[in-house]
Amino acid sequence: MNITTARVVFLSVVAVVSASRLASAESPEETPKKIVALRVAEPDDGLFAAGPNLIHIQARYEGSNRWSSADPQTYQVNIRGSASLVQDPTGEPRNPFVIIPESAGDAITVQLTAGDVATEVTLEVTEPASSDPVTLRIHPDQTGHPYTGLGAGVMFYDNQFNISNDLFDWCFRDVDTQLVHALIRPDFEPTNDNDDWQSLNNDAFDWSRCDRLFWILWNAKQRNPDLKVFACLYSPPPWMKTNQATTGNGGLKKGDRYRLEMAEYVYAFLKHAKWKGTTIDYLCLFNEPDWPHTQDGTHYTSLTELAETHVQVRNAIIELIEADNEFDHLPRFVFPETLGAGSITRAGKDSDRLADFVQSGQLDHLAAWGVHDYWNTGGYWPVRFQELRRFTKSDQQPIWMTEWAQRSPKSDLASAMEYGRNMTNALRLGCSAWMAFEWAHPAQNQSGLISTQWGEGYPQKRYWRSKAYYVFQQIANTSPAGGQCVPIEMDAGGDGEQPGGLEALCVRNDDRMVVHIVNDRPTHRPYTVTGPGVGDPDAAWLTDHEHNFAPRPQHQSQGQIPPHAVLTLRFSL
Repeated sequence: MNITTARVVFLSVVAVVSASRLASAESPEETPKKIVALRVAEPDDGLFAAGPNLIHIQARYEGSNRWSSADPQTYQVNIRGSASLVQDPTGEPRNPFVIIPESAGDAITVQLTAGDVATEVTLEVTEPASSDPVTLRIHPDQTGHPYTGLGAGVMFYDNQFNISNDLFDWCFRDVDTQLVHALIRPDFEPTNDNDDWQSLNNDAFDWSRCDRLFWILWNAKQRNPDLKVFACLYSPPPWMKTNQATTGNGGLKKGDRYRLEMAEYVYAFLKHAKWKGTTIDYLCLFNEPDWPHTQDGTHYTSLTELAETHVQVRNAIIELIEADNEFDHLPRFVFPETLGAGSITRAGKDSDRLADFVQSGQLDHLAAWGVHDYWNTGGYWPVRFQELRRFTKSDQQPIWMTEWAQRSPKSDLASAMEYGRNMTNALRLGCSAWMAFEWAHPAQNQSGLISTQWGEGYPQKRYWRSKAYYVFQQIANTSPAGGQCVPIEMDAGGDGEQPGGLEALCVRNDDRMVVHIVNDRPTHRPYTVTGPGVGDPDAAWLTDHEHNFAPRPQHQSQGQIPPHAVLTLRFSL
C-alpha cells in the first residue's frame, strides 16, 4: 500500500465533562497528569481483514512506569491506510475505537500525538487466524441456581431532559425485565418533623422532589404490569448524619434515636409511594455503605453494625406499618448493597462476625442478598459469587447483582462487549438477578443502556439506544425468567482449557433452554454446543457491529460466532 496516497482518518478531540455519579472521586480541579509516552496495545491475535477491530491506546504518565488506558480526550489519533473507522454514536473520541481493514496484505499506520509526545506504529493486516474451536457442554438436568431476571435503575439522569413515550417504550415495553431499581432520595425531610418517630407529620416532608420518580414508575408499570419495584435509600437526611451531609463520608448518628428516625423516613416514603400509585416490592436501606465516597451514601466501618442497623430499622418499619390503619404494605428486604460480594466475604474478622450474625438467624427474613459488582482484586473475580453463596443461606435467599456499569469512554461496541461479559459471567457464577446502573445516562461513559447527550457544546439534546442496550435486550427477551442458570462447561481446543475472550450462560425453564455466547475476540470463533438431550436450536439471535438483536435464519448446534458478538441459541428439550 502506498501510504502517501492512502485514505486518512482523523479523530478529533472533544472536551467533555462528565456529570456521572460514577465519575472519578478525584477533584475535577486537579491538574491532569502529563503523558510522557503513548502506544497502541495490539490485540493478542493482531489485526485481521474481516470483522471489526478494537484499537486500544495506552499511555504512560509522568512519575509512573506503568502503561494504562489513555483518556481519549488527552491525545489525537491519525489513521493512514485502507481501513474504515466506525464512527461512535457520540461523535466523540473513544478508547478503544473500532476500525475495519479492507483487505489482507495492506498496512495501517496509527499516529498518536499528545503535546510534544508523538509516536506511530504500522500494523500489518493479515488473513484471519484460525481460532481454536470452543465446546460448550450443557448440563440441563443438573441443579443450578434460580434465574429471577434482569433490571435497571430508573433515574434517567434526573431532570436533565424531558422523557418521551418512545424512551419509555424502549425500556419498559420492548425489553422483558422483571425489576426496576428506584432511588429513595435523602432530601424529603429537610428538618425533623418532630421528636416522636411513631408520629408522622407529613406536612414536614417535601414530596415534590419525587414526583418525577413516580411519574416514571407509573409509565413503566403501564407498559409492564408485572414489573417489581426495588427501592434503595442512598442516604438519610443530613440532620441524621454525623457529618451533617448526605455524602458517604459520614455515618448515621449513634444511638437508637436515629435508627428509629431513619425507619420513620423510609416508612413515610413507602406510604407516599402507595398514595401516588406505586407499590414498593423490595427495599434496601443502604447504598455502597462500605465506601466513604463523595456521593450520597452512609458509611459503615463494621459489617456487624450494618446488619444490626438493618434489623433494627426493618423492625421499626414493620411496627409503623402494623400500627397504620391506612397503609398495610410491607416490602421484602434486600441487604446490604455493598460495592461487591468481596466486601462481605473478604473483610477478615468482620466477615466472621457477620457470618455468626447470619447463622443466628437474624437475617433469615431477607428476600435476597444484594451487591454491586465493582469490587475486584487478584483472583477474587472468578469466585466472587460462589463465595457469597457459601457465606449466605443461598438455598433460601438468592444473590442479586443490583448495580454495574461500564464507566469509561470506550467505543459503543467495546462497551457492549463489556456489558455482555459481565452479565453472563455474574449470572453463570451464582447471581439470580442482574441490574444495570441506569436505563439512561450521559453518553460520556456508557453507564446507561440509553445514551443521552445534552448541555453546553451540543447542538441538540439527543438520546439513543446503545449497542449495550441491544445486548441487554437480547439476553432479557430470550432468557426464561423463573428458570435456572444450569451448569455449563467451556473447553477450548479439546484439552479442558478455558477459552480466552469468551463467556457463556445457559438458562433453562421447563422444556425451554437458551445459551448465550459472548465472543470478545476480533476473529470468528468455531463453537459446538453439546449435552444430554441437546439437539439443534430452533431459533437464534445475534448482536454485533452490524446487527442488533437480529434473528439468525440459519442456526445449528455447531457454527461460528462473528467477531465481537453476542450469539443466543434457543433449544427445545
